[in-house]
Amino acid sequence: MCLQPPLSLRKITKKVFKWIDRFFQTTVQYHEPPDKSDADRKLYRALSLSNGLRAMLISVPPHNIDQAQDVQPTVGDSGSESFKPSVEHPSGSTCAACAVLVNVGSFSEPRQYQGMAHFLEHMIFLGSERYPIENEFDAYLKKNGGFSNAHTENEDTCFYFEVEEAHLDKAVDMFMSLIRAPLMLPDAIARERSAVQSEFEQAYMRDSVRRDQILASFASDGYPHGTFSWGNLTSLQDQEDDKLLYEALHEFRRKHYGSNRMIVCIESQKSLDELEELLVRHCADIPKSQENAPDMEGLNYQKAFNETLFRDVFLVRPVKDVCRLELIWVLPPMRPHYRCKPDSFLSQLIAYEGVGSLCSYFRRRLWCTNVFAGVGLSSFDSNSIYSLFNVCIALTGDGFKHLDEVLEATFAWIKLLNESSGHREAMYKEFQQLEENNFRFEIELPSRDNVQRVVEGIGYLPPKDVLTGPLLYFEYDAAALLMLKEHLTAFRFNIMISSVLPYMDHIYDQREKWFGTQYTTIPMPSAWKAMWHDPAPLKELAFPPSNPFITTDFTLHWQEAGRPQIPRHPRALIWDDYCELWFRQDDIFLLPDGYINMYFVTPLVRESARHCMAGELFTELVEFSIAEQLYPALEAGLFYDLRMGEKGLVLRVDGYSQKLLLLVKIIMQVMCTLELDPAQVISFKDLKKRQIFNRILNGKILNHDLLYKVLESKGFSMLEEYESIDSVTVDDIEHFKDNFHKKMYVQGLVQGNFTQEQALEAMQLVLTTYNSQKLDNPFSLSNSLVQIPLGSYYLRAKALNREDTNTIVTNYYQMGPGDLKLECLMDLVESIAGEPFYSQLRTQEQLGYSLSLDQDTDYGVLACVMTIITQETKHSADHVDQRIEAFRSRIPGLVAQLSETEFDDVCDTLISRKRRGDSSLDEEVCRNWREIVTTEYFFNRREEQIQTLKGLTKQHVWDLWMDYEYNSFRKLSVQVVGRKRPPSRSLLSISDAVATRQSSEAGFGNPSGSLANLLEDVQRNLNDEQTGNKIQIELMGNGQDPSHILDIAAFKNGLYVYPLIITNPASPRNNTEY
Repeated sequence: MCLQPPLSLRKITKKVFKWIDRFFQTTVQYHEPPDKSDADRKLYRALSLSNGLRAMLISVPPHNIDQAQDVQPTVGDSGSESFKPSVEHPSGSTCAACAVLVNVGSFSEPRQYQGMAHFLEHMIFLGSERYPIENEFDAYLKKNGGFSNAHTENEDTCFYFEVEEAHLDKAVDMFMSLIRAPLMLPDAIARERSAVQSEFEQAYMRDSVRRDQILASFASDGYPHGTFSWGNLTSLQDQEDDKLLYEALHEFRRKHYGSNRMIVCIESQKSLDELEELLVRHCADIPKSQENAPDMEGLNYQKAFNETLFRDVFLVRPVKDVCRLELIWVLPPMRPHYRCKPDSFLSQLIAYEGVGSLCSYFRRRLWCTNVFAGVGLSSFDSNSIYSLFNVCIALTGDGFKHLDEVLEATFAWIKLLNESSGHREAMYKEFQQLEENNFRFEIELPSRDNVQRVVEGIGYLPPKDVLTGPLLYFEYDAAALLMLKEHLTAFRFNIMISSVLPYMDHIYDQREKWFGTQYTTIPMPSAWKAMWHDPAPLKELAFPPSNPFITTDFTLHWQEAGRPQIPRHPRALIWDDYCELWFRQDDIFLLPDGYINMYFVTPLVRESARHCMAGELFTELVEFSIAEQLYPALEAGLFYDLRMGEKGLVLRVDGYSQKLLLLVKIIMQVMCTLELDPAQVISFKDLKKRQIFNRILNGKILNHDLLYKVLESKGFSMLEEYESIDSVTVDDIEHFKDNFHKKMYVQGLVQGNFTQEQALEAMQLVLTTYNSQKLDNPFSLSNSLVQIPLGSYYLRAKALNREDTNTIVTNYYQMGPGDLKLECLMDLVESIAGEPFYSQLRTQEQLGYSLSLDQDTDYGVLACVMTIITQETKHSADHVDQRIEAFRSRIPGLVAQLSETEFDDVCDTLISRKRRGDSSLDEEVCRNWREIVTTEYFFNRREEQIQTLKGLTKQHVWDLWMDYEYNSFRKLSVQVVGRKRPPSRSLLSISDAVATRQSSEAGFGNPSGSLANLLEDVQRNLNDEQTGNKIQIELMGNGQDPSHILDIAAFKNGLYVYPLIITNPASPRNNTEY
């Protein structure tokens, strides 16, 4: 016994000397720090270690210092000599973050194990030699207010995490141990390979992913982008000996994971010297990889793809009911041209939506909804071999019918832009000024996002340009622009047409190997070649004019007023029978940004689904009519949005505050004077129908829609909205436009860089535009929930998409009316059970890649919601529900097994998380706006929750759950069941339904005005008993079992409806039913 202390001391001493030896043997080289904006308070240090590891350290000065405090930067640091914050920030704690970029991705993986890089990313997290317990790292992060994630690209793999500041050191130790020496044990291979398969199946129905894989299948021999980077059971050889995969996995890691191929970024409130010490201590002994990064310079971008890509037109059948025309050029890598950014410059010109633009030309004819252009952000679109420059046009049915004219106009627009050299430099300088403004007043990113951005930037930029390089137009480079022009004037690009209705009735006779996407290729029509070389000039097209919305006044009103004391929360400037106006001048973020939110509460939207959809179409027609006029405002850093809310119209404008009132004035004027075009109404009805249909094809969205169709006492589901669209007439929309404001109540929030007078002016503009009558009891329009009966109830529906194997199970456990105490208790349940939920059901049982356990509050009613997305090919909905139930029954045990100290740690972490300040003005505005529109006005909710948490004990949590379990158990399980693949009988997919239509619809299939027929065919295939345009969801269950819901309306009939619950104890509306 007496010998134990000396042994422990000997071990500690050995570790200390080992660290000292490591520190003094490590050479640190400092690099030029990055250029940063004037508003950026953070301090930066760029360095590299003798083992080749590169790093950027970011020190965030604390907000809560009222006096000037000297910060002495050392050599190699960026920062000011002193930091003088203006006010105390509300934050009491922050999250630190770390990211590691490893310079290896799918381009380096062996072809016999496609998806190996992605698979390795998964396996890394499953324990290390130093911390061998699976998910120990994730458990530590979640216990301390953090989380981790990763993503694999073609040439890089990025890992990142965030954690409470006080726990950064150990988190970095655990994190680097995973990178340095992961276990990747044999018994984890089968389980995690199943997770990769699950992730693949969730991506299986995404058209963008399918498009990339088709292009990859035409990669030239010997080029690495021809791989299947997602990986699945087949590509990872699930039928072979796992020992071979185990050996290949470890060999791949040894070859490619090493300090010489790693970039680290750490952001923290620690000083730069402290961060450097931490970096050296945890990273200096990471060994180098066996191989250096592959050299891509020998691979010629002009030979990266098979000539078929340029010779033929690709016709692709999408999953969704969309129609898309894409022109794809293969360019040299564009990242080396980051100082000029010729691709970004040209993409802004091509995608311009203002007067005289290609987009405007199409929209006036109702041929397209949007035009996109540029090099994509994904590593498939932009890498060290090539860059793909894409012009994508989202076509309407009429646009598809006039495809030749669409192509000729597109060719004419590109030619006009290429030949307008006299205007180019002036426009470049304007874009340059806009981006300089945006960088100067850049919104601070959350630490987890910032460290990712930095490590990815270090991968291709010198340290000095890491922050500015991705954003600024540094210099006009005529040679770089000429290079791009030469590429875009040659007839060497791919044309891809994605449409459910096949172009010219061609048969989709080919199928891509991995995603099964059906497509075909046809020779490039000679007429299109002729049009490209000599397109007819169009007088309506013109080079973009100068931008009238560029902000010139960046005055901060709070500073100009002498930095007065500002109330922490919004205050009401007006609150009467007609409106309420809340205002808060910003004194925290000190940016020239502002937000104006207006909610036009009107009873019309509650009258019927038809009235609701008339309102929604009205908002979209307004936005369509002002798109040309206000597109320059979007380019100038302003934003606007008009949409339907639950109780009426919601208008939001934000951005640089100088011209936001002008934006409100323009939008309000168009709302009053909009003239309806019947042709536009027909087109927008078709588009809206497609949009809703495409959304509910997604099983997750359908699951959510069904859940709230049961729960909500008012409002309309997406299914009801879909079925009402056909009945909406021009007169209905006109009626809504003329009458929604007759009796109306307006809720407003003006926040940011405004004066009180400007806030009042914004509300006065609304009130004078619409001289509304008083709306009696506007709060009666608020929604509410029904009370689920005691016991368990099941709503099970078949997925609409026959090709979708994903099954979504959501178990909604209704706790009842909320108050501060119940909110906090449920927060504690989520904190205690969240990590075990993930570890047990995701890691151990592999029920699904995507799952969540959350507290949910709707209209004051609290619930615990557990969701798992699995695949019907792996697990049945019944099995998933049973496993969720088995876990739920463990929750009291999880609570009971916590020691008092452990429970106090959970509370402290939760309190620390709630003490964090808003990371941006946008986040603060959203939080305040939520309190206003829900009529809670509980602006100090987090402060009150902190005080409540301090008085809670483990017994309180246990009592809550046991009382729920035995006295008030109310469960609703909503399950959207995917399809097994391959099907047991011959089933046509949604796309197949279209393909089997009669050839009487010749040419383009006459898509204009034929959407109803298309959807009728689709839905007839989904359910033979369906007629008309209704989407009939096939509910499943036993009609003799009262717990199975086969008729939602009948189930809800007679259920108790909760009043709207107000949880704010200080609210004047508390204890009042509406």
